[in-house]
Amino acid sequence: MDKNELYERIAEASKTIFSFCMARTPTREEAEDLAQDIVYELLRSAENLRDEKAFYGFMWGVAGNVYKQWYRKRQIGGTCALTEALPAEGDDPAEWSEEGNEDIRLLRRELTLLSEKYRKATILYYIEGRSCSEIASALAISEGMVKYLLFKSRKFLRKGMGMERDFGELSYNPRTLIPLYSGEGPNRFSTFMQSKVRQNILCACYNDALTSQQISLETGLPLPYIDDEIREMEIRQIIAREGKRYRANCIIITTECADEIERAEAKYHAQLADKMAAFIHSRLREYKSIAFTGSDFSENTLRWQLATVMFRLVGGVECGAAKDAPKTGWGENAYLWCVERLNEKHIFSYCDVQNPGGDTLYFLDYWKDGLGKGDHRDFYGNERYTRLFCDVCRGETKALSKYDLEAIAEMVRKGYVMKLQGRYRATVPVYTAAQYGAVTDMARGFIAAELTPILQAMDGAAVRILAAHTPKALQQQVAGIAAMDRFVDAVCIPATILVEREVLHTAWHPLEMPTTYMVLND
Repeated sequence: MDKNELYERIAEASKTIFSFCMARTPTREEAEDLAQDIVYELLRSAENLRDEKAFYGFMWGVAGNVYKQWYRKRQIGGTCALTEALPAEGDDPAEWSEEGNEDIRLLRRELTLLSEKYRKATILYYIEGRSCSEIASALAISEGMVKYLLFKSRKFLRKGMGMERDFGELSYNPRTLIPLYSGEGPNRFSTFMQSKVRQNILCACYNDALTSQQISLETGLPLPYIDDEIREMEIRQIIAREGKRYRANCIIITTECADEIERAEAKYHAQLADKMAAFIHSRLREYKSIAFTGSDFSENTLRWQLATVMFRLVGGVECGAAKDAPKTGWGENAYLWCVERLNEKHIFSYCDVQNPGGDTLYFLDYWKDGLGKGDHRDFYGNERYTRLFCDVCRGETKALSKYDLEAIAEMVRKGYVMKLQGRYRATVPVYTAAQYGAVTDMARGFIAAELTPILQAMDGAAVRILAAHTPKALQQQVAGIAAMDRFVDAVCIPATILVEREVLHTAWHPLEMPTTYMVLND
């Protein structure tokens, strides 16, 4: 390569060389000195270039070697300053020196850990090349604040680059949580917490309150990716802010804790099943005598229906120190918690669906072995479908539209409706408010007399164990969550025992729903 062509190539690359130097030196003056050293070495070593097509690779090799020498001299002098500029887009990272690569890696790491306001100002100034006045306008702050943010950012970055930072276990072994909900209104918590990012943010700040930077390190997720998630979780009260730190505001029941509770409560399962069986046997005739619509159903269906009312009440009975459900970040009163593992013995889920007139459809979906009949998801969120089914339960099916007929045909296929002597009839028990009151009074009396002492003992054991596994800041939630989480031990396991003993059968009647019922608002 002749000298004229060499000079031309160096002139073309001069801006890129200077950007390379600015990214690695603390002042413009030192960047200029380093750039001059690189150009001098290029001119001196050009005779070693055999292939003109390899000029840029040769150039970066020379630049890297010159920078190594400069870097070593600074290390010997005991100084290491942070550049006030970031690498330009024209730089080729693959050709940077080892030391330069390490500087850039550390700088990028620290940028991901800057909180949002500092990070935005830094990126706008150093990467996008905006002026302080432009940044002030973009961020709706004063120029003085922009300068302050940039000053603090440089301070944070310099300090951070000299620190050893270890990523937490969640960065390589993220946890999976199952959100649980018990209360009024739609269950928006479960949908919100399906995000694995949110689940691991909650895990990160569960035992200790952490800054957003610490959450980032613990989860291995850069702050730009989790800033909005942290903010939204705070709004929804899943985490709480304490100064600059965040702590979990939702109890997590670990697998270890759940197993310990189940072992402590195992002795009560058969006791509950014995008493529940006695209740079903002794009160079935009284239950049928209430003469609700459906009281002529088969005996197995009626046993299940009476048990269903009892199961729902047992699941919601307040014992000991359990309090009314707190208000959630969505405005409903409900208990929110997460578990690491959904217990395979969890054979039911419960839900209420109400129409605008106040009629309520109650579900206790049976999951075990896929044998259940009735699923709350068939109605949940579908107001028109629910209203139509309520009309069927009331016998008001004279003026049906084409949509109504299609919807009823679907209900017939799913087993909620049958056509008998030219009329549509619901396959669930239908209670008036007074009739349902009589059934619940019967069940509540039994629970108070026979089950409450057992439930209190179970709750006491669960509270003690859960409290030992729960951070101090969440202790006030322990009693309520322990009572809500009793559902498996107080309902599902005893119900399984009743099925095994054939007190209840899962050979359902084809035209009757066993665990779904309607209560009309008179």
